[in-house]
Amino acid sequence: MRENPSRAPIALEGKNPRGKDRQGQLLHAQGEGWDAQATPWSGKIAVLVTSLDPVAFPAQAMPKQYRDRADAENSFDELKNQWGWGGFTSRKLGSSRLMANLVALFYNWWNLYVRFFDEEHHREAIRSRPMLMQGVGRQVQSGGQRTVKVSILHEKQDCITRAVTQISKELQQIRSITEQWNSTQCWTLLLTRLFRRWLGGKWLPGLPPEAELVLSG
Repeated sequence: MRENPSRAPIALEGKNPRGKDRQGQLLHAQGEGWDAQATPWSGKIAVLVTSLDPVAFPAQAMPKQYRDRADAENSFDELKNQWGWGGFTSRKLGSSRLMANLVALFYNWWNLYVRFFDEEHHREAIRSRPMLMQGVGRQVQSGGQRTVKVSILHEKQDCITRAVTQISKELQQIRSITEQWNSTQCWTLLLTRLFRRWLGGKWLPGLPPEAELVLSG
């Protein structure tokens, strides 16, 4: 099985090329630097050994299954190393289960929140949390209404301000049309909106017609 994007560099005597320097020494490379493109039969060879049924799992399908397995492991790595999933343990099983469930719940909520702004990519907490949570909030009361004003302190202030403003406006719109809805309908609308890229424009069952105001955008 040939991995097309990777290619072996030309060996130079007395030098061990690394990083960007290797790109200029690839045999038959097309393009410069990191823009160099793969050429036929210039890649490395990867061997996957499996005991699965060759009819049910043909060799052509195994590379994709292997890559999907790596993607699934990334979520567990993020939970353990960026959310402290394995850091809240005790000798009491009940307490450990409670903290594990809470961390998993916060992880899901945060990813759903970030997907309001960027539904095309998964943003890991190690970058998204400092960007979206590095701000100072101040409550202002006027005319019987309470408003929380947030001052962003991050160096990418403009980008973060747009993201927070867009998410806030969309949540306010959802809140305005779901005041008379039950909790199941509200969650159905939220999940339909957040996962519309995978749903292909379809609605999850049980949504009232008013949901079109949010899902048509």
